Amino acid sequence: MTQVKNQQKNGTVKKVPDVKAKVTKPTTKTVVAKPSLEERIQKADELKSLTMKRQRTIKTLHHIRTFSFASDDNCTLTISDSERQEFETSNSNLINMLKDYLIKVLSDKVSELDEEILAFNL
Repeated sequence: MTQVKNQQKNGTVKKVPDVKAKVTKPTTKTVVAKPSLEERIQKADELKSLTMKRQRTIKTLHHIRTFSFASDDNCTLTISDSERQEFETSNSNLINMLKDYLIKVLSDKVSELDEEILAFNL
């Protein structure tokens, strides 16, 4: 005599439902409050401020990039503070290094502003 398993009939296995059913947590819908008109205007102003800052930075960057001189040119760099103290140099190597540094800093700032503008949410 051949014993037939309870789950098997004519060579096929019956699927027995799993007793351990998944327990799902009730979903809570978060209601996103629509921003008020004043909040939207404030956000738009913030975005405008960021874009204007980017434009000024690009303008300064362009101005510095177009500034050129040769080592034999008579070039002077003067930096003055609020107390009218001044630092002045005509060392073209120092001036060129400062120009290169400013170009790098301003380029990085433009990239940073680009990312901030792209990530901005109204």
